[in-house]
Amino acid sequence: LPRGLTKALKKLDDYLRNPLPEEIDTSNTEEERVSKRKFLDGEELTLADCNLLPKLHVAKLDLKGILLLNCM
Repeated sequence: LPRGLTKALKKLDDYLRNPLPEEIDTSNTEEERVSKRKFLDGEELTLADCNLLPKLHVAKLDLKGILLLNCM
C-alpha cells in the first residue's frame, strides 16, 4: 500500500480503538482501555460514517483487484 493510505488507515484504526471521553469509566482501574462504539461518533450512524463508508468500500475493492492481478 502507498505510505499515505497506510498512514491514514492506521490513524483511523487508532481513533476507532481509543475510547471517546464519554466512554471512559473513571471508576475502572484497568490500564488498557478499548472503545466499544460501533461508529465514528458513538453508537449511532452519523453523516461522518456515511461519508467514510463508501470510500473504505472502494479502497477494499481496489485492493482486492490488485491482489488478483498479482496472483496471475
